[in-house]
Amino acid sequence: MFEELRYRWALRKYLKAQHALYRAYDEMPEEDETADDSPKRGMKWELIYQTQATDYFRSKHLVEKAYRYHMPLPQDEGSWIQPRGAPERFLTAEAAQKLRADIRAEQKAEWDYWANRVTLGLALIGSIFGVLAYFRK
Repeated sequence: MFEELRYRWALRKYLKAQHALYRAYDEMPEEDETADDSPKRGMKWELIYQTQATDYFRSKHLVEKAYRYHMPLPQDEGSWIQPRGAPERFLTAEAAQKLRADIRAEQKAEWDYWANRVTLGLALIGSIFGVLAYFRK
């Protein structure tokens, strides 16, 4: 539970920084982006880098969850992206969506398993207390 909260908090920081960059990029005056010393071009590359960092962070979290639930990772080349200049590859949006759905299904199955066991245990305890209360009279 705390791991998920930490992930959400860190993702929020990534998305907040990305949103600030998008706003700054949109507010920059229109100029020729083909020039090497163009500030708008530099901002565009920074925006691309920030988007890749966010995607890598999300992908890393999904891969860790998949390992935790003993789920297979997509191995085909179409499921992974390694942009030029990026240190590691990360999942495409479609592959991440599919892996996230598989993880959620596995989490639901695990939750249902434990919810049934806890319900059965509470029913047994309630039955025992009911029988004891009946015989104590």
